[in-house]
Amino acid sequence: MARIFDESFKKMAVELSSLKGSVLEAAKELDLDASRLSKWRVDPRYNGGTLLPKNDKLTPEEQEIRELKSV
Repeated sequence: MARIFDESFKKMAVELSSLKGSVLEAAKELDLDASRLSKWRVDPRYNGGTLLPKNDKLTPEEQEIRELKSV
């Protein structure tokens, strides 16, 4: 039977993955498939309205290019 997650859980999961800096760590902690959490992270409904979540490993210029390419 498939688990159903409400929007508040999805938002919390995305936030947790950002705080941890790792989708995999957050997914393990929440007993989720990492690919499901990755999909939530790029969904503006769950990531604070951004098209792409911030990537702390990128410079501000690289992040801007990444965002512009996604539009």
